[in-house]
Amino acid sequence: MALSVLLPTTTQPDISTLTTPWWGAWSGFLVVGCFYFTQAVGIFMMQMVATLGVGFSVDVGEAPALDQTWLLPLSLLVGTIGGAMVSLRVAASRAKLSKDSEWLWEFIWQSFDFRNLWRFVLFGLGLGFGFFALTEFGVPRPDDLPQPIFDALLAAPLLLQIVWIMMFVVLFPVVEETLFRGFLFTGLAQSWGPILAGIVTTVLFVAVHMPKVLEYWPALVAVSLIGWLTVLIRIRTGSLAPGIAMHCTYNGVLITSALLTQTTS
Repeated sequence: MALSVLLPTTTQPDISTLTTPWWGAWSGFLVVGCFYFTQAVGIFMMQMVATLGVGFSVDVGEAPALDQTWLLPLSLLVGTIGGAMVSLRVAASRAKLSKDSEWLWEFIWQSFDFRNLWRFVLFGLGLGFGFFALTEFGVPRPDDLPQPIFDALLAAPLLLQIVWIMMFVVLFPVVEETLFRGFLFTGLAQSWGPILAGIVTTVLFVAVHMPKVLEYWPALVAVSLIGWLTVLIRIRTGSLAPGIAMHCTYNGVLITSALLTQTTS
């Protein structure tokens, strides 16, 4: 019911709009796997550099030391950008692409009226504030719940907080939506149909957010809901833009609430 209100009734793309270019299930898994493998390698390499102390923990020669608080966000940034570049290359090489050089842009924003994005921004706001209310007044988070990324964000200096916020609100949602509701869902839908593709995509999306979601059931509900709703939006609109708008807004609410809660406390 909520989606029928959010989505324009005139936007009813045929399922064939999800099947060009062709990837198939194997290619969908390959693209996502290459991203996470490359991201892990990038993070590991940054950790190795930090262990050697080159430019991180101590001054080496003329290289100024970089405080350890930068290590986690810098590792995630390098790993995520590197993984995204590799996955895009793999997707381009596996697909039977046309000669249109704008295929990626069309794939992400496919024929969507940007004037309707406000609906999904509002939806993301509602989900974000709903999760915040649940965790603050309904089911408070345990004090021993591990939140290394949020803890690092809250403890960071202002400049580093801006880097964290940009990653949370822009980079991570865009990359995740392109990988899961883009390449993976499209490939699986081509081979298995949209329903089974949506289920598998959502399960894998929840899996990559473990173990956090297993230790706090509201987080499991929230991640599952985001995963499933963005799949439904993808099927209904044929575009990744609405899901990206909703996901970015939801993350933005979480980050804002975390910063405001820290300030007031």
